[in-house]
Amino acid sequence: MPFSHRDLWSTAHVKTQLAAGPMSEGKTFVYFLAITGFDWLQFTAFRLSHSPEPIATWGYFDAWFAFAITVAGVVYLFLCNGGTRGAHFLHRYFPLSVVVGWKIVAASFALLPAMKASLSGASPSVIGWSLSAALAALNLVMFLRIGHHLKVLSNGVRA
Repeated sequence: MPFSHRDLWSTAHVKTQLAAGPMSEGKTFVYFLAITGFDWLQFTAFRLSHSPEPIATWGYFDAWFAFAITVAGVVYLFLCNGGTRGAHFLHRYFPLSVVVGWKIVAASFALLPAMKASLSGASPSVIGWSLSAALAALNLVMFLRIGHHLKVLSNGVRA
């Protein structure tokens, strides 16, 4: 089913579609991507506008990279699941994001303090950019791992 302007502005139109049955994977994904993008844009704007002190350049990088990688990563994951021809994207995305995400969080709790300790004595800029690069790498790894699992599932391979 094609996407039209009424899908974004007409509650009655959307309710009629929902009453008729589930929406297509593609259309559901567009709504999910819009909500994800709006949420992360708000998080980014809040993060960058409510600091009592000047924000370092790497702080801006962290904020905007997190927004960009989230939006691009979600699109990548949708494609890994088969795109508009795939099935059960949200049913797969949420559980895989949690179980892979916890591992990435645990890795960051080990990696980031170790990096900070190993960089003691370095300039704040070196420490800031190093930690930013580590966070960016961890986020990329997370999306790649979730994508791998989605590809396996979309090809009908079990565990």
